[in-house]
Amino acid sequence: MRLHPREIREVLNTASRQYGLISHRQARHFGIDDNRIHLLLRRREWGRLLPDVYTVRAASAERTPSAVGRLRRAVKAAQLALGPGAVASGPTAARLWGMEGLPAWNGGAVHMTVPASCRRARPPGVRISTWYVGRHELACREGLPVTDPARTLRDTVLCVDRDTAVSLMDSALAQGLITGRRLFEQPGLNEARAGGAASERWWWLADPRARSPLETRIRLVCADAGVSPDDLHHPVPLPGGGAARAPLWWERGPVVADPDHRLSPEQERGLRRARPGLRLLRFTGDDLARPRQLVAEVAEALR
Repeated sequence: MRLHPREIREVLNTASRQYGLISHRQARHFGIDDNRIHLLLRRREWGRLLPDVYTVRAASAERTPSAVGRLRRAVKAAQLALGPGAVASGPTAARLWGMEGLPAWNGGAVHMTVPASCRRARPPGVRISTWYVGRHELACREGLPVTDPARTLRDTVLCVDRDTAVSLMDSALAQGLITGRRLFEQPGLNEARAGGAASERWWWLADPRARSPLETRIRLVCADAGVSPDDLHHPVPLPGGGAARAPLWWERGPVVADPDHRLSPEQERGLRRARPGLRLLRFTGDDLARPRQLVAEVAEALR
């Protein structure tokens, strides 16, 4: 029951383009019957990732794939299980686009959108929606069908909190995945969806100058408390020439908050020489768990 060289070549070529995966339907198309599939599984030359979706060991380029590689393979497996109309959407699509602001993917469920007419069984580890997705909202990312950045944000804001949503918007703007004009068209397209009205005001909080989710979240905490920074990545001329960019800048004080420690010691010294009396605040992700204390530090520095 050995595979014919032609069958082996076709399987390997197909699986290598699909993150080391092949579907039951594809295997049968190449002339591999169920008996031979069971034999390959027993020999561990193939593995079962989802019902009717198999890993082909010889076609797996990454023996120990990265988190991104595992996510891509999980999405491809879900698409093979659900059929060609399935597309990665919501938080999964946001991660595939590289938008920052979501927790790191831990191997949990992937989000897929399928046509309402899809009658296939729901695979384990896959969250399915049947929202209508227009052709103009489809894209391809690393060989995977995904919703485009605008549609990805529209879907994701409906299932995350405000700070995560704005972090994703900031990241998409900063990376050039979406323009400001296109971003601000999205809330109107979401108004009839569950959660669309509640999230409408979030879109206007996005800022393309933000450089990290931590910076975005600290900016929002300060804005909620009425101490919004006056500028983001404000250029401050240095005495010896050049300029330092202050991540969060309050002219009164002046005060600089450096959430991600972007300022080097040399830049910090230059800032202090350029603006005597400057107060520099360092914040980490742990400070977000104590928002009142964070705001109190900013308010104290402003006095």
